[in-house]
Amino acid sequence: QHFAVAPSGWSRNHQIHDCLTRTSNQMHQLVLLSILGFLELARSAFTSDNSLKVLLFWPVDSANRTQENVVRNVAYARRMGGRQCCDVMLAHYKGTSDDWNKEWYLSEVTSSFHKSGYKFKFLQEAYREEWQQKYEFVWALDSDIDFTGVNLVELFDLARSSGSLIVGPTFAGEQAWKTYATDLLAHKALLRSDSKEDHEINVLGKPDPRCMMRHTDFVEMTAPLLSSLVLPLILKDCTDCIHDNAEWGLDRVWCEMASERFSVSACTLLDATPVRHLDWHTAKVTPAFKDAEKKVKAKYGKYWAQVRNLDCMLAHEQRRVTIDGHGNIREK
Repeated sequence: QHFAVAPSGWSRNHQIHDCLTRTSNQMHQLVLLSILGFLELARSAFTSDNSLKVLLFWPVDSANRTQENVVRNVAYARRMGGRQCCDVMLAHYKGTSDDWNKEWYLSEVTSSFHKSGYKFKFLQEAYREEWQQKYEFVWALDSDIDFTGVNLVELFDLARSSGSLIVGPTFAGEQAWKTYATDLLAHKALLRSDSKEDHEINVLGKPDPRCMMRHTDFVEMTAPLLSSLVLPLILKDCTDCIHDNAEWGLDRVWCEMASERFSVSACTLLDATPVRHLDWHTAKVTPAFKDAEKKVKAKYGKYWAQVRNLDCMLAHEQRRVTIDGHGNIREK
């Protein structure tokens, strides 16, 4: 079942009606009503109602460029969404909080910890059940993501109207999707996929000027906006999806897994609000990454993403169409 993508200006009642008419299964209807009700109540950060926040979650080192980028983006988020829009959590994998400006840190950082490893292992260990009552979204950001050129009010409005639980910004400019790729070109054995699939993922993550947003079966883990509703599934129930020394594989199964659990099109890419991926290549890829991906695929192969578009909300007409395997627009 797919969520109806509600263009800006549609009422929530229209969206609920459209969703319910697309499914006759009573249990699915109850799930849809509960999720849509949550989304209605959760219109919070970057709107006039600040009852729920966004958690900005970064794994960080202590390099000057990292500190400058995080400080700049936090300031921008608060300017766009208000002082109370967001909590900030930093996971220090290299260096400590003592390396940062103390005054800024005390004022802006809600919580932090120091540990070696990778982003989703950090997020898994930091997660608390009460986040569902506190946060509408957790934005799991790599430290080389810059969203200061984006209208965040529009970005969050599109994320909500998509009806999806895992939402990825597209990446402006010449970005390589392999965030952990310092040595990928030199060490072909560590490539996540074959060259055809590599191309498909790279193309999927670029803005499509024809679309406001697209439902897809794949959102990579560089900067996903995660609804707090989906966190228990991907951080707790998806056993062996997140490994201690690598994290490839999770983003290949979470879309289909969440779609099955919640009876929705769980993943969306936002074309109208691309962010900049600075591509610092700070994380070292090891054979453990490939091994982790193989283990996830072996256990959850039925959820493995084909890396494809499911539909497109046209930018100029605000109606949904499909995109075929050759990238051509087709009427639904």
